[in-house]
Amino acid sequence: MSDEVTVTEAAYQGPAADLGLAFVAADFALTGFHWRVAAQPAELPGLAERFRRARYSLEMQTAEDRRPDLGVLRLVTTFARFAVVGDRAGVDRHMVVVDLEPGATAPSLCGHYPAANWMEREIFDMFGVHFTGHPDLKRILLPDDSDFHALLKDFGRMDGTGTEHGASAEAAHGD
Repeated sequence: MSDEVTVTEAAYQGPAADLGLAFVAADFALTGFHWRVAAQPAELPGLAERFRRARYSLEMQTAEDRRPDLGVLRLVTTFARFAVVGDRAGVDRHMVVVDLEPGATAPSLCGHYPAANWMEREIFDMFGVHFTGHPDLKRILLPDDSDFHALLKDFGRMDGTGTEHGASAEAAHGD
């Protein structure tokens, strides 16, 4: 049994309804999200701006190395709004996924959400994703002279020649 059902465009009435994207309703009890949408990189700033205007928080930005199974790096961005209605508190959570071809860039969300600064720096540092328009895209966790991205699936793997992928010989052997 699937935890998602496709809904018609008219059924989604959230802050990004006017963009014409195919939002999918998710079972909150199973997924922790109410809505999920797959978007193109260029659509991400428009989505972020609509969520910001509707008073949603940028909850998280991260990435997944899906190259082995899908051939892409997947950006995952979540937006949430907490509200009190009467005597009940509630949350409305949206997940936006953007698939990037290896080497592709993504637009920065820093102009919409200043908190994106550190999240995008972490994604750059760990996965190597470049964000266009980022005010200070540099490493945040690893040393500045690192020549690898530690959360890529091929980090630390040996090729047939005995050369380790993702790190220089000095870094790999502590020299």
